[in-house]
Amino acid sequence: MINGFALNDGRLSPLADPLAEEARPIWLDLLNPLPHHTRAIEARYGIKVPSRERMEEIEESSRLYGDGGAIYMTVSLPVRTELDMPLLVPVTFILTPEILVTVHDYSPRAFQTFPTRAERIDLGCRDSDSVLLALLDAVVDRLADILEEGGREIEKLSREVLHVIPGEQAKDYRLVLRDIGHHGEVVSHVQRSLVSIERMFVFFGPATATRPLSKDSRARLKSLNRDARFLTEHANFLTQKIQFLLDATLGMIGIEQNATIKIFSVAAVVFLPPTLIASIYGMNFEIMPELSWAFGYPFALGLMVMSAWLSYWIFKRQGWL
Repeated sequence: MINGFALNDGRLSPLADPLAEEARPIWLDLLNPLPHHTRAIEARYGIKVPSRERMEEIEESSRLYGDGGAIYMTVSLPVRTELDMPLLVPVTFILTPEILVTVHDYSPRAFQTFPTRAERIDLGCRDSDSVLLALLDAVVDRLADILEEGGREIEKLSREVLHVIPGEQAKDYRLVLRDIGHHGEVVSHVQRSLVSIERMFVFFGPATATRPLSKDSRARLKSLNRDARFLTEHANFLTQKIQFLLDATLGMIGIEQNATIKIFSVAAVVFLPPTLIASIYGMNFEIMPELSWAFGYPFALGLMVMSAWLSYWIFKRQGWL
């Protein structure tokens, strides 16, 4: 799919046919483009759309580079699949003085909401540079929303794990561990995304030296870089909190397991003396006076009860129960 947008007094207007000869798009958004569409765009704008394999490479030279007057910048952005699973996908920004081209196989939320917002509100889109910065502003805002939502969920999870209410039904720690793992994966994706965006900001300024950014664009880039650093610090804090919750949950599981083992251990020790007595009188030797004694059976039962009670009393006195 190819979506094209043209400038209209600081706003973006969608184009019915962005590949038409008369079309003058300022932004082309390529979502899983067909090969012949890719070739047409490359021929018209003198750029080279990177392959999926090139976009997924982690070397900085493969993600941030200039070629033939165009700047190629690839970042990683979090998305959700149809099964609501978090996923980190590469998104490439190709910037020339005339146009911004974005390439991706999945559509991050910011790419879904930004066009509508830019169509209704003047976001300062004056050229390809300002369109890119406005789009990155939406991306950073979306990452901030993910961290805010994750922070609230982690705080809620923290109360569930650490605040034990007397008489409350035992927690299913399998679900707790699953939630902790899910939040950890989401925050990890945001961290990796922010790292790639910060590297992009560092590269973007010097890369435009041949056509310096406007004063507003420079100020916006500086603000975005500052926001990205702040979000990275917040993501690191959430990571530490998730690790603490994981350790606390594993500790609670260990405590519950120890309590269960303690019950079985006490039961085994309490019933060991009665079992020993029953074993002695079950040997059936010929010379055992109690076997022919009329009160031998109640005597053995009483001895078993007394031995069990004595074991329990000793455990209770020592504070082991």
